[in-house]
Parts: sequence; C-alpha cells; structure tokens
Amino acid sequence: MQMLSPQEVLLALAAKDMCCLIDIREPYELLHYSIDSKAIPMADFAQAYPSLKHYPQVVLMCQSGKRAEALANFMETEFHAQNIYILEGGLNAWIAQNLTQISGH
Repeated sequence: MQMLSPQEVLLALAAKDMCCLIDIREPYELLHYSIDSKAIPMADFAQAYPSLKHYPQVVLMCQSGKRAEALANFMETEFHAQNIYILEGGLNAWIAQNLTQISGH
C-alpha cells in the first residue's frame, strides 16, 4: 500500500494527467468540506476504476485515510491494481496543513 503526503499529492496534481484525486466519501460528507477532486463514493469505486486505469497515480481520499486504506487494499487484492495511492491522513491532514483547493460549505 502506497501513501502520499498532502504536499506530494499537490505536486502530483500539478503534473497534468499524472494523478487523479478521488474523494471516496459519501455525498452527504462532501457538503462540509471538499477538495477539487473527482467524487466517487467508496461503494462505486470498483465499477468506476476501469476509466481511471490510465493514470499513473490514482489517489484515494476520505476524511482520515482509514476508508481509503481499506479500499486500496481491496483494489490491490481483488483487481491487482498497481496505481492506487492513499492521501496520508485524508482530508483532515490536508486541512491541517492549510493547503489550497479546500472549499467549506
């Protein structure tokens, strides 16, 4: 399982077509805080993954990183996905570091 710090994700996002940040939280969770990312709830991710395979890095993000870890483990085990990464500490870490692209609702 591969982890990326919030700063590493921000740098990867700056490199066009290298990284895709996926927010796997539930729709109601997106109402509070969100980052400029693609929202795919955890339960729908496996079905959506084929359209993301071309990215060298598919970074999963949830509130704390725990659900992202579980989903990454599932994707690596069941789908042999090699390009799955986890935003270390999730949205909480991103907010704590005052990084850009945060919107609060």
